[in-house]
Amino acid sequence: MRTRRLTIRILGLKIELKVVRMNAAASTPTSGLHVARWWEEIPDKKTHCYLCPRHCRIGEGQTGFCFIRKNIGGALYNLGYARPAAVQIDPIEKKPLNHFMPGTRVFSMGTAGCNMGCFFCQNWDISKSKSDQVRSAHLDPEGVVSEARRYQCPSLAFTYNEPTIWAEYVVDISKAAHQAGLKTVMVTNGYITREAFFDVYRHIDAANVDLKAFTEKFYARTTLTHLQPVLDTLKWLRHETSVWFELTNLMIPTLNDGEDETRQLCGWVLENLGDDVPLHFTAFHPDFKLRDQPPTPPETLHRARKIAFDMGLKFVYEGNIYSDGGNTICPVCKRTLVKRWWHEVSDVRISEDGRCQFCGAHIAGYFRRPGADVSRHD
Repeated sequence: MRTRRLTIRILGLKIELKVVRMNAAASTPTSGLHVARWWEEIPDKKTHCYLCPRHCRIGEGQTGFCFIRKNIGGALYNLGYARPAAVQIDPIEKKPLNHFMPGTRVFSMGTAGCNMGCFFCQNWDISKSKSDQVRSAHLDPEGVVSEARRYQCPSLAFTYNEPTIWAEYVVDISKAAHQAGLKTVMVTNGYITREAFFDVYRHIDAANVDLKAFTEKFYARTTLTHLQPVLDTLKWLRHETSVWFELTNLMIPTLNDGEDETRQLCGWVLENLGDDVPLHFTAFHPDFKLRDQPPTPPETLHRARKIAFDMGLKFVYEGNIYSDGGNTICPVCKRTLVKRWWHEVSDVRISEDGRCQFCGAHIAGYFRRPGADVSRHD
């Protein structure tokens, strides 16, 4: 195994990581690799991966749909473990999370691969790549936490590609993060089995789940998956965990932006999750296999937000456009509690115990400021 040093620039900062390139002459094919969880042996040296609803049956030398869970010698390995392909420091609002430590920075990372096949993917350069097709670096769980503390980030986000497929790495990072007093965030498509769900989310503090549409037709044709498993995940999050979560619906012209679909989506959220789950309607821009689609007009988001408010949702946002639709409004006194412009926060009028500073109404979310335990470690 050969290594060299890689310096990644992060918003003007520098992180020095160790690039790993596997040598063909390594002592064994699994040298340096991490054994996966959530799988079982099946006949003919195949492995059954039950981490996500695809339930891939993976032959010797092959990977699952996600590209990074590989059968080597009849055992399943996670090729993305400790090999991030993207590392950056983001505003927490970029995830987007508007009710989780607003105005803070989050140490964000992703690997190669994905378990969905979205035609509109905006990170397709890594999500549609195999682990050996991206420029990755070696960063073990303790190293991730050390870098986050070094740059004074009170939380870590697993994002950019689908973190479920590298859940072994997510869990180990999260354990180290919690020991250091840091919070953990999943930015996810919600495509995970119940067998794996609780193993992962018991270590997660907050999540943003992409509810990409509200029709099976859209999910089957445009993401190559199914809607119901995502709805199941949302119900587990709400009723069987204490994870704070928010929803994002990317609105693509003519594909999932109809008023009836928006009403159905909002009605389901109200009935199954409640009126206090934040919902983000975000604008699409042409990318990957949907370059012929027009961008989402701002009016589409304005309309969707009004529908959601009129139906009774308390916290509804607009994303990927410049507007006041990113502000948090008190559902009781209607005063602006958090002012946002794009991802920039200029004012927060919510107390750490989640109260409107004008009328005292309870605002759902997690608003505690980062503590002194998140300090710079040089």
